[in-house]
Amino acid sequence: MHLACLSAGKAFIREVARTGQTIGTVHTLGALHLGHAELIRRAASENDVAIVTVYPNKSQLRPGGSYDFNLDDDIGLALRAGATAVISSNDTEMFPPGYLTFVSQGDYHLRLDGPEAYLKEAVTGAIRWICYARPTRSYFGLKDIGQAILVKRAVADLLLDCEIRFVPTVRYKNGVPVSSRLRQFSRSELDELSCLFTALNHSRKEIAQGASSVKDLVASATSQIEFRQFKLDFVRIVGAESFEDLEQVKLPFIIVGAAMAHGLRVFDSIYVPDQDTLLNGPPDVWIDLPEQS
Repeated sequence: MHLACLSAGKAFIREVARTGQTIGTVHTLGALHLGHAELIRRAASENDVAIVTVYPNKSQLRPGGSYDFNLDDDIGLALRAGATAVISSNDTEMFPPGYLTFVSQGDYHLRLDGPEAYLKEAVTGAIRWICYARPTRSYFGLKDIGQAILVKRAVADLLLDCEIRFVPTVRYKNGVPVSSRLRQFSRSELDELSCLFTALNHSRKEIAQGASSVKDLVASATSQIEFRQFKLDFVRIVGAESFEDLEQVKLPFIIVGAAMAHGLRVFDSIYVPDQDTLLNGPPDVWIDLPEQS
């Protein structure tokens, strides 16, 4: 089922709530891929109704930028993955004249990926959809760990009655996380980018073996990265509760890296919340690489 405006979506949500069914939501910008499909499958399996929202949130796009997606393709993928309904919207509905409200979380949105990441706007967009849909559970991928953590914190701080569920990163078998940002990248470029994950995971293994100096760990990870078409932006190890750079590793933490190519900044990260993840690695979902291009 596709509901093409907020009023139609709200009528459906009210009817679901009236019958006492649980709702799981997945909130997207569009351009759905197999990572989104994993979120949707989990929402569908753990709730009576799974709702996917599709809106390329203009507040988290670069000024004047556009977002390439095909709504019909997105609806098809969502329904095949188990969605009950897809709700789409547009700028006129989402940002009417006079819109002013954004979720403020201090400078946390600047700490993880820097000021170009539009993390505050991403969190605001997610919280608005949660307020709209009133889900029992809402699902966020660990690929976008900063958004996932800050949305969970905002839901708690704002006393919203919604459980935030983290879903493992979906990766190609070479380690690259599935992302709409990588649609224009060739197979050879994806293979090259795989060394970023290899380097981050190398740091996790070193920490598991007792290393703790972040300066030494970052240097070791950087030495693992050999780019030709990409340019390494950074490798960092930050506290998972503060997003601030650590000097000595302590749980929970995030190992995060970024690279540049085609004018795009692409990220990868490993979230280590506990000793089990440190020793055994995150519970990522692995899929085949796309066909050669």
